Amino acid sequence: MKINIIGGGPSGLYFAILMKHRSRANKITVIERDGPNDTFGWGIVFSDQTFSYLRDNDEVSSGSITRACQTWDNVDVVHRDQKVSIRGNKFSGIGRLAFLNILHKRCLELGVELRFNTNISDVDEAGDCDLLIGADGANSLVRRSFAEFFQPSVDLRRNKFIWLGTHQLFHGLTLTFREAEAGLFIAHSYKFSPTTSTFIVECDEATWRNADFESKSGEETCEYLARIFHDDLGGHPLLSNNFVKWLNFPLVKNKQWHHKNVALLGDALHTAHFSIGSGTKLALEDSIELAKCFEAGPDVESTLAEFQRVRKPIIDAYQEAAYSSLQLFENAREEMHLDPIPLAYKLMTRSKKIDYEKLKQRDPEFITAYDKWLERSTIEG
Repeated sequence: MKINIIGGGPSGLYFAILMKHRSRANKITVIERDGPNDTFGWGIVFSDQTFSYLRDNDEVSSGSITRACQTWDNVDVVHRDQKVSIRGNKFSGIGRLAFLNILHKRCLELGVELRFNTNISDVDEAGDCDLLIGADGANSLVRRSFAEFFQPSVDLRRNKFIWLGTHQLFHGLTLTFREAEAGLFIAHSYKFSPTTSTFIVECDEATWRNADFESKSGEETCEYLARIFHDDLGGHPLLSNNFVKWLNFPLVKNKQWHHKNVALLGDALHTAHFSIGSGTKLALEDSIELAKCFEAGPDVESTLAEFQRVRKPIIDAYQEAAYSSLQLFENAREEMHLDPIPLAYKLMTRSKKIDYEKLKQRDPEFITAYDKWLERSTIEG
């Protein structure tokens, strides 16, 4: 097969790797508008389950990824200057650029052609192929070009967020709530290398306007937020990676996942709010499932239909869970009256994938503390 992939993110690169595994005769080209060392963002997160999938599908790249990761099993919630830790949540962080470079190397080893610094303005430029994959992100050109068939919806959510970094190391997935004069700020942070952590800050529109971020430079924005989270950052500055931009999270869905020989993968196909840390996980698992569907035979249209049939219910469930999480953060002001322990419990159960019993299995000490708080609040109430 001749396969052209527009977009050199995780889903496009990993699908290229897997299809080369299926047959070295496949002629695969990945077309990426940026250079090999250009990337938006800092670190990304994986669960243990994702690592097992990576090991099963490409042991070589899996080994490189595992060695480059930082691991932890705690979620920390910081509220009213109190930190509540919940154990038993196994995650790993890796730099986005480091992750992409590992996939670049593996693609080249297998004979995948990588075309960097190549901007496609018309999908016809890449249309001469048996299979065309749109792995070109949430603002996908491929999706927009075939919007009549994919029937997409893109819902820009209310909160503003910005993706920064810091040399303060957060040894766990940390959710920090800080109330300031402008309003409520929330940080999502975790280490992804021995020296650096991701630090995503979100706030609602009113807080964003009260802080006058629209008139602030990138440097001023980082300095302002570093003051808000001074105690959490240990005096370390916030880093911008030469890209400081407030965004509204785009909730992407598509009714139809394919058209003739064209399919979408990753954020072009669907997004899940960053608060559940599943965006890259889902992108990789999309690639794994689509490559697996091709094992039944080379007929492209029937394979793409099977991919949608098998995978879409799974994605729908994840998006529903992510939406519940997203809504909690959009309405976080309403939760600030809670004590730290019940807030932590509400955060851990927000996606409805984890309940009381699962938390008890993961961290009985946390549940004991929660039960004691419930008992006290009942007596006091």
